[in-house]
Amino acid sequence: MQVIREDVTSEVFVQMYGANMPAVVQSPREFELSKHMQEPPKLDTSDIVPSPMPGTVISYAVQAGDHVEIGQELCIIEAMKMQNIIRSPREGIIESLDVAQGSSVAADQVIVRLVPEESGEEAAA
Repeated sequence: MQVIREDVTSEVFVQMYGANMPAVVQSPREFELSKHMQEPPKLDTSDIVPSPMPGTVISYAVQAGDHVEIGQELCIIEAMKMQNIIRSPREGIIESLDVAQGSSVAADQVIVRLVPEESGEEAAA
């Protein structure tokens, strides 16, 4: 048996006779407490574009109401003297720009909101 990789979540990936499989390694106390842990809620992030890092919004390439395609440039965030282009994760219409140009943003702060897909389809119909 060969250990391929270990994660900080106690998950170990092992290989034996060419078969790869994950295994969870826990102490008896961790196993007992894991029965009481709840799964974190899954957040719907399909209609928002969060900042991937703390920084400053340098410029926007779009405005509210603009139609964007997948991968289209939305804005530029400067972090640690590097300019990072933030691109659209999906096709849609820009609902709002939540951070003013020149303002600082935190990691995971919402920068751009897209019109929800259901609303966009109804508007197009």
